[in-house]
Amino acid sequence: SLGVSIVSPAHSQFMKEFGVGSTVAILPLSLYVFALALGPVVGGPLSETIGRYPVYIGSALLGSLFTVGVGLSHTFTAVCVLRFLAGLCFAPPLAIAAGTINETFKPASRAIPSTIFILTPFLGPGFG
Repeated sequence: SLGVSIVSPAHSQFMKEFGVGSTVAILPLSLYVFALALGPVVGGPLSETIGRYPVYIGSALLGSLFTVGVGLSHTFTAVCVLRFLAGLCFAPPLAIAAGTINETFKPASRAIPSTIFILTPFLGPGFG
């Protein structure tokens, strides 16, 4: 969830570098959030079919590559498309982590890991 707000300070830089308006400069942030909503639709069922570990590894690798692509892109369109794809790839771990905690810890010892998992999505945007 850190990736959601990490581009917020770049709003004025997007306007200056790419020559877009203030409303359009918010698009990379909005597309990432929209992709976070769509990612679990794919990642959740996929984790039940092929397992959680491949989904974690695949989404981390692809999401990282798309994020590097955002940093190296020279057009605003590329920034928007790559931010959307990065959000789409980074979303499944947020959806399947609760299942991983459920399978890893016994019911009596799930409180602390569940609390940490629940707090991290709220802390990520603040750190971003």
